Amino acid sequence: MANNDHNGEEGSSGATDPQTLFMEAVQLHQSNQLAQAEGKYLLILQALPGNGNVLGNLGLLYRDQERYQEAEQCYRQALEHDPDDPSLHLNLGAVYEAGGELDKAVSCFRRALELQPANPKALNNLGKVLCLQGLLAEAEAAVQKALRLEPHYPLALNNLGVIYSKQGKNEAAIDCMKKSLALQPADVNTLYNLAGAYGSEEKNAQAAECLQQLLTLDPTHAAARHMLAACSGATTETAPPQYVENTFDLYAANFDSHLEGKLQYTVPAALGTLLQETSGSKRRFARAIDLGCGTGLSGLPFRDLAAKLIGIDLSTNMLARAKEKNIYDQLIRQDITAFLEDCPEQFDLFIATDVFIYVGKLDRIFAAVSRAAAPGAFFVFSIEREEDQDDYRLRGSGRYAQSPGYIKRLADQHDFSMESSRDHGIRKEKQQWIAGNLFVLKKNPALVAP
Repeated sequence: MANNDHNGEEGSSGATDPQTLFMEAVQLHQSNQLAQAEGKYLLILQALPGNGNVLGNLGLLYRDQERYQEAEQCYRQALEHDPDDPSLHLNLGAVYEAGGELDKAVSCFRRALELQPANPKALNNLGKVLCLQGLLAEAEAAVQKALRLEPHYPLALNNLGVIYSKQGKNEAAIDCMKKSLALQPADVNTLYNLAGAYGSEEKNAQAAECLQQLLTLDPTHAAARHMLAACSGATTETAPPQYVENTFDLYAANFDSHLEGKLQYTVPAALGTLLQETSGSKRRFARAIDLGCGTGLSGLPFRDLAAKLIGIDLSTNMLARAKEKNIYDQLIRQDITAFLEDCPEQFDLFIATDVFIYVGKLDRIFAAVSRAAAPGAFFVFSIEREEDQDDYRLRGSGRYAQSPGYIKRLADQHDFSMESSRDHGIRKEKQQWIAGNLFVLKKNPALVAP
């Protein structure tokens, strides 16, 4: 969804010298000279401690630099002087949302609305965060109210489109996003969301057109480049890390309920059962690692099988959810292949549930797992199945599928034996199961010279 609204850099410090400094700071801030702007804001605060305008702008500067704790301190300090300013609650909520603290963000936006019930920005921001939490009916009501107050509000139109898309109302979503783009034609977030809505309707030509427009505006947009390949029928080797991280940061709040509820996802439990059937029900592992652990949904069936269980993922928000569950002995934020290539320790169990749907070409990760595997280690994972016998293919969904033959060849190349495999529906999509496979591989013992 689009970024939250916030109050702009405006206001007056009320004193001649500080006012001049403030105007200079704002000009520096607007021209992205952030270090110099910060210095001037701090200088003003020495003369005018607690000034709400200065603290508000400094908080915005910190938020945009992802310095969320410092941004929070600015807004809390400003609220001590003016607790009934709805804009301060609005901006503090935006900080919490950017930092993944969605419950706190909702509380701030609701407080802003208590103080100013007809504030379309607060309604829009509240709706966005409720959508991220999976509370789609409440989210829709909030954003629709914002649009009744301000009908030509592009961010709210985009956000309502995203809500409709999540509800499966793709035609309504497309209509909202097109209206948003008519008001803000160069908005890359809306173009990306519209491409997604077209893709859900299998309107690949329209999706590709949106993504090409977006890449003209922002050639560095990795997610758009990935999805353009997907809807154009091209196959790349792997999804960009930024695409994976952003996708799951946005998905974290309602990941478990959506997967297990709507998508009827059972891969972790089925993979855990297959491992026990293969290795023996009493087998325990000294050091296990959950590759792409997400919220911990994947690790839970393996917790009692491992003396030590490590989780690793790229998504900060997913790791925050995993930490709440207290499943893992250690959580690491890093690319999984890079971690395994440099890790000095060995593991006797590797878990990868629905990780390879974002990798595609698996040669490097198999080599990394083999490098970090103790003799006799087990490697358990799932794939979406490629039926046409290509090694792997990027699908229109943006996910990859691999062929069982490709997995068998990789296992042989990297000193794993194929202990067992099983067909398994990965998840429901448009009421149909996505065909997949579960695998249990075992690291061959090292050869010893006579």
